[in-house]
Amino acid sequence: MKIKTEKDFIKWINDLIILYKPILGLELQRIKVTKDKETKYLSIKFTYPYLDPTINFSNEAFEDWKEGKLEEDSILHELCHCLTDPLYSKAFERFTSHNEIEDERERLTDKIAVIVRNLLK
Repeated sequence: MKIKTEKDFIKWINDLIILYKPILGLELQRIKVTKDKETKYLSIKFTYPYLDPTINFSNEAFEDWKEGKLEEDSILHELCHCLTDPLYSKAFERFTSHNEIEDERERLTDKIAVIVRNLLK
């Protein structure tokens, strides 16, 4: 039996990123994967308005994956932050206008419509 390595784990995550990108409309994003001591399990660092987020994982997440306890949905959840975090980012700005929040709301709504359209193809 082959011992699963962190390199295998990163490949597994990258394979899921490739799978979910066209469904979620994230083709332009350059998503990196790194191990991070500060991360409690899984997280995504989003750098709004840029398209280069990083999925971070902890040793605990890696160990759970080795034992078959980490579901693919966990990676999907982190990728969905690419859709929701622009609105989240705007919501916490001190001087965010009504129009900025409305624009991000419409952007998120349109992304969801694209996702549904991609699923129906």
